[in-house]
Amino acid sequence: MIRFDAKSLIGRLAKNMSWLFLSQILIAVFGLLTLIITARAVGPAAVGILALVDAYVQVLDRLCRLEPWQAVIKYGSDALTEEDTNRFAHLIKLSVVIDILGGLLAGAVAILLAPFLAPLIGLPEDGGSTYIVLVALGLFLSLRPTGIAVLRVHDRFDLLAVSDMVVAGLRLVGTIIVFLLDLGLWAFLALMLMHQVLTGLVAFCLALRELKRRGVHSFMRLSLRTALKQNPRFLRFLWNSNFNVVLRQSTQRLDVLVVGALLDVTSVGFYQVGKRIMTNIVRIGGPIRQVLYPEMTRLWSAEEFTKFWKLVRYVSLVMLSVSLVISIPLAWKMSDLAVLLFGAEFAGAAPVMTILMFAAVIYLGGLSLNPTMLSMGLDRALVRTTMVATGIFALSFIPLLYILGIEGVALSHVVFNIVWTTGCIFAIRSHLARQ
Repeated sequence: MIRFDAKSLIGRLAKNMSWLFLSQILIAVFGLLTLIITARAVGPAAVGILALVDAYVQVLDRLCRLEPWQAVIKYGSDALTEEDTNRFAHLIKLSVVIDILGGLLAGAVAILLAPFLAPLIGLPEDGGSTYIVLVALGLFLSLRPTGIAVLRVHDRFDLLAVSDMVVAGLRLVGTIIVFLLDLGLWAFLALMLMHQVLTGLVAFCLALRELKRRGVHSFMRLSLRTALKQNPRFLRFLWNSNFNVVLRQSTQRLDVLVVGALLDVTSVGFYQVGKRIMTNIVRIGGPIRQVLYPEMTRLWSAEEFTKFWKLVRYVSLVMLSVSLVISIPLAWKMSDLAVLLFGAEFAGAAPVMTILMFAAVIYLGGLSLNPTMLSMGLDRALVRTTMVATGIFALSFIPLLYILGIEGVALSHVVFNIVWTTGCIFAIRSHLARQ
């Protein structure tokens, strides 16, 4: 049985988190600056159009594509621990094939459905579907999940962090150029396509270089049947881990489409600004979750249970405390902040921004629960918990929208995060009680 040295674990966590924190902070800053410039360039209605196009493409991508990175990390960690390079190479072949097929399916479905769905989600009838087609072309070129899996399982968080910072920086530079030249909405849509293509390919190219450096060659010639035979229950884990993400992201993407269908693009613009604020707060926890999952998988596989639970408790307490310290002062001055950043036209977005910020605080408090359950093999319980939370979110969404308007939609995210966090804790405790 392999034992993990505590100092080695802490050292890896510190190194990987430092890179990821740097990248996420810079990406958050770049993203906020991009949003501010875009909002001032085109106004709330056009921001709403951009948000609807992005939400449509991302929802179809998640519904049609199974991302294999979590399954590859789980089974790849076992293969690397056993020094089984052949098994690991077969996993990479399987991952690439899943990415390619998923991208082809997602891109085709998004483009074919665009003429029918674009008017229903609130996009203009003249040109709305064309907006979607342009951005959806990037779905055909996304191999990022495989790239993420390879780089993370080999602790190359530095490469992934630098590449993400560069891509976000390029989008910011492009946004500044479009703003200065007053190129209009189509130019911002082209920037969305550029960002999607670069995001999909850069990580994969870096992963290929890392695989070559580690002696993994010609993996595309290997057998898919052998890969599945060497990794029993891979497909079940792939489905369950993705189904959980699909359900979570349905609350993060489909809500934008529903708001567009039931309200108007200006309301979507207000909602998008609030969601981007929430996204930037959640980015604080992104590096921790990304680093935690491989480390927690190793600890659980090695039966280092004391270290495992100490890590879970420590991360949960620190994340909740830090997020509250940041959020409370921001909430106090949110109205002034909305006008200062985005302009007087966005003054009505302040209540939405405040509510979604506190939804993010609840999410951060339960940040470690997802990797905890996946590491323990509780993927089915995670899916059930997310299904329940999503069902309650869906039931509360429309009533809250009609009662409170756009603020009610924001409040439904608070409901979802409370239900999901509570359900995960209950599932973990129930499993431990049975053991």
